[in-house]
Amino acid sequence: MNLLFVIMMAAGLIRMLFFDPSGALGAALAGAENAVSVSIRMLAVYALWLGVLGVMKKNGVTSFVTRLFRPLTRRLFRGEKEQTHALISQNLAANFLGIGSAATPLGIEAIREMQGEKAEATDNAVLFLVINACGVQLLPATIIALREQAGSASASDILLPTVISTAVTATIGVLLCFLKRKSGSKRKV
Repeated sequence: MNLLFVIMMAAGLIRMLFFDPSGALGAALAGAENAVSVSIRMLAVYALWLGVLGVMKKNGVTSFVTRLFRPLTRRLFRGEKEQTHALISQNLAANFLGIGSAATPLGIEAIREMQGEKAEATDNAVLFLVINACGVQLLPATIIALREQAGSASASDILLPTVISTAVTATIGVLLCFLKRKSGSKRKV
């Protein structure tokens, strides 16, 4: 796969240099400028939500959220330690609020806890990954912030479609994971 990307990159560079060198340089510089601009905007969004998560931890909100999600996490992720359930709960809460950037470190730590020293993905780790990939959101705060920064006339118009689509995909994903578990078939990860 790396070889394919190298060939594509080389072909693109050769074409740019021979057919439109001045346009290629302008496009490359504009792309780099846009990348830096988006990175700075995303850094601000990440800093804000990670700060909010830090304040929530210090004020005990994360403990409340953990207790709130405990019945769901115990039912879905059987056999996990209490610390793992807490990480999963905090990850789900951050995702529900649309602050996926704050959810990512929690999700990584939860997967580490679930996996331990196992080489193959456990059923719980796969289920957790599916739920995170579906990105269930009640308030897509990061997307709304990005739409606002891009000049959207009504950045929050995506609320209802986001809730519906993420709920449907998560439900289907969870059902498929449980069907896979019940079938008892082995998978290679």
